[in-house]
Amino acid sequence: MKENDAEISALVSKEDIQDYKRRLFAEKVMLSSERAEIAEEREALNRERKAIARERRQLEKETKQLSAKIGSMRESAEYERKRLKSEANLLDGKQKIIERAYRSLDSDRLRLNMEYDALHRERENLKRLTERSSKEMEEYATGIFFRGVNNQVALKKRYKDLMKIYHPDNIAGDHDIIIKIREEYEDLCRRFGMNGKRA
Repeated sequence: MKENDAEISALVSKEDIQDYKRRLFAEKVMLSSERAEIAEEREALNRERKAIARERRQLEKETKQLSAKIGSMRESAEYERKRLKSEANLLDGKQKIIERAYRSLDSDRLRLNMEYDALHRERENLKRLTERSSKEMEEYATGIFFRGVNNQVALKKRYKDLMKIYHPDNIAGDHDIIIKIREEYEDLCRRFGMNGKRA
C-alpha cells in the first residue's frame, strides 16, 4: 500500500494534492449545504403536509356543513314545494267555488230578471185593472152617495153624515171622496132649487 502511495505521490504533485483537497473540501461544504437545504425542504414539505392535512380536515368539515345545508335546503324546498302545491290546490278549489257561485248568481240574476219582468207585467195589468175599476167605481159612485134622497132635508142630513164619515181628519177619511160628495151635493142642490150652500 505504501508503495502505491509512493507511486501516486510520485505521479501527483503537492499542488495537485492541495487542489484535490480543496475540491474535496468544497464538495464536502457543498454536500453539507445540500443536506441542510434538503433538511429545510423536508421540513417545509412536512409543514406543507400538515397544512394540507389541516386544509383537508377543514375542507371535509366545510363539505359536511355544506352537505347538511344542502340537505336542509332540499328539505325546505320540498316543504315549500308541497306547501305551494297545497296552496295551488286550495286556490283551485276556491276558484271552482267562486266560478260555481258566479254561475249560480248568473242563474239567480236571470231568474230574478224573469220574475221582475213578470211582476212588472202583473203590475201593469193590475194598474190597468185598477184604472178600469176606478173608472167603473167612479161611474158607479156618481149618484150613489145621495141615492134615495128625494128632498132638501134628507139631502142636508145625508151630506152632514157623509162629511162626518169621510172627512180627511178621520181614520177612514178620503180627500178625493169628499170632493166627489161635494160635487154631487152641489149638483143635487141645483136640482132641488137650493142655492148650493153647504149644510
